[in-house]
Amino acid sequence: MSAGPAKSTRAIWLRGLIVWASLLALLGLSLLSATLAPAPWASALVFGIATTQAGLVALLFMRLDRADTLVRLAAACGVFWLAILFALTLTDTLSRIANI
Repeated sequence: MSAGPAKSTRAIWLRGLIVWASLLALLGLSLLSATLAPAPWASALVFGIATTQAGLVALLFMRLDRADTLVRLAAACGVFWLAILFALTLTDTLSRIANI
């Protein structure tokens, strides 16, 4: 009886350790790309790495891969709302640059 919970606890710790190590590796890659990548590609590369990190956190730490449909819908609505905020910020910034 005690083998089940011990195995489950070990699997949880192993999964967390693997995700933590991959997040640290992506952090190091982000640091290297920010200092060594050419200027035109640096921001796109760093944003791609940040998106990968956010995806790892959402899928594996928040367990959206095993979540109910309503929880996934709430997460998707949050991402959609964030996209709206980024779009409005971008339009404001571009309109101010055009008026200079």
